[in-house]
Amino acid sequence: MTSVYPTTILQKNRNKDVPVFAYMGDFNINVYGLDTILWAFADYKNKYLEAGSLWLIGEGKDKNELVALTKELNIEEYVHFKKLPEGKDKIHILNQIDLFLRPSRSEFFPTTIIEAAAASVPSIVAAENMLSEHIKVYNAGFVMEENNYKYLAKLLLKTLNEIKYNQWSSKRRNSFRMAIEKFQWNKILKLHVNLFEAQ
Repeated sequence: MTSVYPTTILQKNRNKDVPVFAYMGDFNINVYGLDTILWAFADYKNKYLEAGSLWLIGEGKDKNELVALTKELNIEEYVHFKKLPEGKDKIHILNQIDLFLRPSRSEFFPTTIIEAAAASVPSIVAAENMLSEHIKVYNAGFVMEENNYKYLAKLLLKTLNEIKYNQWSSKRRNSFRMAIEKFQWNKILKLHVNLFEAQ
């Protein structure tokens, strides 16, 4: 069985002037800070008037509340809800994303961040996140020193500027390197392949 994950940095399939921000996982507002994401994106779109789209990928108990909040914030045109993909479909989705968002309020070890990094996708995480120090050391995204939507909105703007001025590719390379070096993602993938082949 061949791994669906890349062994080299992916080339993003997107218009660099229209960034795609994304969250992937359980739709639990209080735990994962999904309200922070929507309010920050609303600031980004309505206050700063910048281009971009937000993908919320997954399912969960708070989906209806999230849909309602997008309408309340007048951003429903730019927010896209998608089902959680598997296998090669997940890589296809990740290849279209510029930035992974994880402003969690309570989370121990978010493997989705490593998964995104293995696909060369940088992340924004809360300072309390277990991976925040690694992201700082590798310069594989941004850390929210203040876990609120205004701070996150400013980081979205910073991301856009780095994409516009061709500075984002270094964070993509750093993210991939973090996944391979720090978390030995290639070895983890090999283990998964061996388990599948043994079944």
